[in-house]
Amino acid sequence: MITSTLNLLTGEVVLHESHPQPDDSPQAAQQQQRPEIIERIDFIGNRRVRNDTLKARIFSRENDVYNEETLRRDFQALWNTQFFEDVKLRVEESPNRADAKIIVFEVKERPIIRRIRYDNIHSVSESDILDRFKERKVGLSVESQFDPTKIKKAEVVIKELLGEHGRQFAKVSPQYERIASSNAVILIFKVEEGPKVKVGKIKFTGNHAFSDRKLIRSMKHDRPYQIPLYITEINVMSKTYDRDKLNEDEEVGIRGMYQDNGYFHVLVALANEENVDTETNKLGMPVPIMGRSKGKAVNLTIRIEEGPQFRMGALRIVSADPDKALSLKVEALKGAFPLKKGEIFNVSKLRKAMKDYTSIYGEYGFIDFTPEPEFDIHDDTKIVDLTLKFDEQKQYYVRRIDFSGNTTTRDKVIRRELLLDEGQLFNKRAWEISILRLNQLNFFDKIEEDKAVEIKRNTKEGTVDLNLKVHEKGKQSIGLNGGVSGLAGGFIGLTYQTNNFLGLGETLTFSAQFGSLQRSLQFGFTEPYLFDRPISTGFTVFSSRYSFNQAKQEALLLGQSVSINPQFIQNYNQNSTGFTAFASYPVKRFSFLRVGLTYGLTRTNITAFNDASQLLFQSIQFRSFAGPSALNGIISSTITPTISYNSIDNPQEPSKGKSLFYSLAFTGGPIGGNVNTITNVLEWKKFKPMQKRRNILGLHAQVAYIAGYGGKEIPPFNRFYMGGENDIRGYDIRSISPVTFIPTATAQTIFYNDPASGGTLRAFTIPVLTYTATLPGGDLQGFGNIEYRIPIVGPVQAALFFDGGTNGILNRSGLQLDPSALSGQNGCTGLPPVSLVCQFPDAKISAQLPIESGTNFRLRGSAGIEFVVRLPIVQAPFRIYYAYNVHRLHQTIVAQPPFIEKSEIDFLRANLDPTVFKFQVEPQINLIQNNPGSLNYFEPATTFRFTVSRTF
Repeated sequence: MITSTLNLLTGEVVLHESHPQPDDSPQAAQQQQRPEIIERIDFIGNRRVRNDTLKARIFSRENDVYNEETLRRDFQALWNTQFFEDVKLRVEESPNRADAKIIVFEVKERPIIRRIRYDNIHSVSESDILDRFKERKVGLSVESQFDPTKIKKAEVVIKELLGEHGRQFAKVSPQYERIASSNAVILIFKVEEGPKVKVGKIKFTGNHAFSDRKLIRSMKHDRPYQIPLYITEINVMSKTYDRDKLNEDEEVGIRGMYQDNGYFHVLVALANEENVDTETNKLGMPVPIMGRSKGKAVNLTIRIEEGPQFRMGALRIVSADPDKALSLKVEALKGAFPLKKGEIFNVSKLRKAMKDYTSIYGEYGFIDFTPEPEFDIHDDTKIVDLTLKFDEQKQYYVRRIDFSGNTTTRDKVIRRELLLDEGQLFNKRAWEISILRLNQLNFFDKIEEDKAVEIKRNTKEGTVDLNLKVHEKGKQSIGLNGGVSGLAGGFIGLTYQTNNFLGLGETLTFSAQFGSLQRSLQFGFTEPYLFDRPISTGFTVFSSRYSFNQAKQEALLLGQSVSINPQFIQNYNQNSTGFTAFASYPVKRFSFLRVGLTYGLTRTNITAFNDASQLLFQSIQFRSFAGPSALNGIISSTITPTISYNSIDNPQEPSKGKSLFYSLAFTGGPIGGNVNTITNVLEWKKFKPMQKRRNILGLHAQVAYIAGYGGKEIPPFNRFYMGGENDIRGYDIRSISPVTFIPTATAQTIFYNDPASGGTLRAFTIPVLTYTATLPGGDLQGFGNIEYRIPIVGPVQAALFFDGGTNGILNRSGLQLDPSALSGQNGCTGLPPVSLVCQFPDAKISAQLPIESGTNFRLRGSAGIEFVVRLPIVQAPFRIYYAYNVHRLHQTIVAQPPFIEKSEIDFLRANLDPTVFKFQVEPQINLIQNNPGSLNYFEPATTFRFTVSRTF
């Protein structure tokens, strides 16, 4: 009898073999002379594994000659299947035949793991453990068979994972619990994490070229979190110790820095690790109420042998095949090498050169090109002669380009964006740009250049077949949205858009939006390829009503009444209808540089609701006449040439690239309309991936200038106002503007008690020139935005931002009263309307409106954090942000004192009772003159806001 038993936890195997006592009887001797056979083979205890499967694993068969050596092999074969934790083999005499044996294998199957539990583990999540199991191919999972080897490997992997998170002293003990009435177990990993180990003090020996501080800064994994100052840093929190990351810091950080500065033979090694007990702040940084906790740290001593500093010597570029010359000119290749003879040898520049050469050869079809550097080091002269061996391999042409996954988009829509044609030399750079152009269409999910294309090489013919795999986005979207926006107030909107109409690439848009401050209807169509040529054309037809009610907007956004007097800020409705038509064309085929031309015609009517707006529109000379008629029938006919460059990879979720846009809008004059302006706009954007392409740094800047011509000034509604989510997001919508004062004639009522009629109350009016404060907007503005975008989960993104900018009035002569508003249409004839100059001849009224000091071109800034989520159905960015405003304006602006003509006062003094004038009338006149209007210009210190938009 043979028995083999497995210890499930330790994996140890116990083997026992027993032999029966020999029979010396004559009958036994006679049987031994005859060969014995196997009558049958039985298996007992197997449930999941069938008998046929087990019989196929052994060598013995029924009716075979009985052989003990063969049975031992059968026993070992069954054990090696790893199906069983216990196997017993016994041989029985046949009750039917004297020369036959019955072979019985009694087995106990290994249990099934029904559940895996990780007890007392906090530093890593269960998903982290499963991901590491998958990465290391542990093979341990629920419903798998109990295997001590895999469990031991899992134990090692868990310890390693905990060590990466600073738990180098962690203990992991696998245990199991059997489930009653079944051959199954619950596998339990009991974990004692122990203290988290931090990086302690870092010391260096043998370093002369660089200070300890600089060396520590090169160790991105082990240097402490710091607050950088001008000449030093403040250590805030130590990082978790990880031996693998320390190895990377030694090789890539320290050794890399030395080799980038010519120390080619530098040696970096860990000389000593010292485990020490520590007492640190619970949160890693000093927080008074949190107290301190005990832990462990590792003090590191790193030994450096710098060696001599080497310089670049001679450069040779040769073919790796001595029988074949290089396809490209050697001198041109040498010109692309970044190091010149005599410069300090820099390994990073050498690595970059290898990538550059790979790209250069990739443009000529050498897609398998491999460069190999060889160094000839002269220790005596401290010179490194470099030989670059180029293995060009085969040059490939494009035989066929296929597409898969484009169920709606026509092949020609994709093909026309490609810079490669079939039959051409394969150009890797052209292919990269082609992928960028396809991503800019926004028809597909992001196309990864190295994953989305399948390249099939035919080395014999020197051709490649390209199969581009895409996954289409939903080309149509119907969205019902609503909320609170800074510009639109409370709103509800319906939008239909298809960005790939009929699969031909056209864009069709219809939107309707209704809100407390805005109503807009718009229909648009864009054809990106007209007559199968890269001419982008389209048009939009629109009707809109904007309520520029700054008091209402601020109250809506802040949840409180405005701090600026509503009579002094702009409050008017602008109703506009019109259309635009545009066309653009690339400067050369497949270029990111395009020139365009846009024509727009707009008819606008203005309804003013307060003195500030009414005076502004009726008094500024932006049409050929002034007065109430100036508010209706404002026609703007505009032609706008544009030039733009755009290499941004995705219009909705950009991650890299830049764009530059310039437009020169010419309104009025020979192209009609009654508004004459010239508007220049220059806009720049750049996006750069950071932190291994996980985060995005976004930069944006815009400058705009507008001027009137032909004797007309800028319409007030075309002037620039800043503030809000589109420029400086911490300030109120359209609230950043210079402050000016418009003179206006008013009549003030004077009351007195007439003693001649027994004290009867009498009244009369006196003309007074008052100055009304208003925000006219600027003619020049500039602002910039910086965002550091951090993806959180799915469509949710956080962004740290800073906005800064200013606007003001550069051309002060453009902000002056219309002559007819100042002098009246009838001069000083006495016929209405009576001019300001005739009413107040001694007031010395200036046609040019004064600008309050400190409000023109005042710099403003806004810094904060925002959270953005882009819903997949609505395709709109919903965001909330908090902003702190820098250099805000917080003061009371006082207007000029009201003016009363001296002749009016003298007339009253001469015609009224002296007592009445001195004690009743004159005090009221003094009160009027000494009580100018004031504007409480209090910009908010902080802002918390919800909007549906992105700043850029």
